[in-house]
Amino acid sequence: MGEKTRPLGEKEQLLSHLHVHGGLIAMQVLHVRGRLDPELVKRALAWLQTQHPILRAHIRYGKIVWRHIPFFAYRQPWFDTEGTTEIPLKVLDDSDPDAWRTVFASDIRTPISKGNHPRLRVTLVRQSPDADLNHIVICADHATLDAQSANNLACQLLEYLADPAAAQLKFPLHTALPPPIDTGMLKKSGSGKKTTYTPAIRLPKQAVPDPKKETRVLARHLEPVVTATLVDAIKANRTTVHGAVTAAFLLAMRERYGLDAMTVLTTVDLRRLSKVAVTHETYGCYVDILRTEHPITDDFWATARDASFKLIAALAKDQESASIMKFPGWKVYRREVGPSLRNNRRLDGLAVTTTGDSGLQASYGAYTLEDVTKAVSLDMFGPSLFVIANERLGGLDLSVGYSAIAMSDDEVCRLTDNAVARLERAG
Repeated sequence: MGEKTRPLGEKEQLLSHLHVHGGLIAMQVLHVRGRLDPELVKRALAWLQTQHPILRAHIRYGKIVWRHIPFFAYRQPWFDTEGTTEIPLKVLDDSDPDAWRTVFASDIRTPISKGNHPRLRVTLVRQSPDADLNHIVICADHATLDAQSANNLACQLLEYLADPAAAQLKFPLHTALPPPIDTGMLKKSGSGKKTTYTPAIRLPKQAVPDPKKETRVLARHLEPVVTATLVDAIKANRTTVHGAVTAAFLLAMRERYGLDAMTVLTTVDLRRLSKVAVTHETYGCYVDILRTEHPITDDFWATARDASFKLIAALAKDQESASIMKFPGWKVYRREVGPSLRNNRRLDGLAVTTTGDSGLQASYGAYTLEDVTKAVSLDMFGPSLFVIANERLGGLDLSVGYSAIAMSDDEVCRLTDNAVARLERAG
């Protein structure tokens, strides 16, 4: 029947530990039009659990592990599918059309508690049982789902809602817990020389008029025609969507704050780089977060190429040293703790995730997917801006996350609109 239990890998342990303290909690909201029966959603979630072992896994804790650096001791966590409960589904009927935002704000700062329940919870928010618009709010422990997994989950959930019988025939069954990514990655060191640690470069500390310990997200969308023109320009200038999005925000920051350099955190999908058998459809967390440093000039395409080239170079030669997705050592504590605390627990000024084509469609039988909201919690710590770029139906969705304790709504809106304008002009 496949592997039913295994210890968490190092990256999974880190994400699980952060989750317990409210860090990097993963959120996705599907805005679906069409009268939706909660029982159908419940059956869809139950089916997804039968398909993917990571969705029916809880975390149990074993023996104490000692370390010579913080955190000095912890209990070894294990994924275990035996005795896991069903994915909890809550239904909220609220006449307020923005009630889903309240649920989102609460879920993104509320870790999933310890116990024998899965590392996922779902809330269906609507104005009434007869409402035509539904918001499916999905909250997950990032140790179990990455951006690709979240896209897969959304696609399969919606296809089941459209036609349960067809969905059950279409998708392959996974029987064993997926392996941790750590076991399948080659250690790369380039020339063999020890790479100098790259400290975070932060935005100037912000004066926030009404600071709140709350993660917020600002959404922007590039229409398909604009996106197609931008993609053609990206190809002509020998760079990538990631490079263009990164450059747009870096130049907006340069214009606003007079910066001539910035470090960027980039989430990269490691499925194709792993030696273990991990397919595109595998649910789990198969990502790394790399830090690269970039000069910022007024040349959009030069900045975009630099962002792409240095990321590729880091993956090829210095992934281990460029990665921040590991338990920090003393060097990191010495270089980062003080500046982070003085800057409202901010690390780098910018983080960018580009997820490629989500695979999501507009129509699913009787239902229409009107929009998608994505974010991770940033209140515990994080970059000033966390940009998730998601291609959908030929367009480009931008979800810009930020902590309201460190950045004001107006400031984020100003930077985002500047960046979006640059993307539109670049095409």
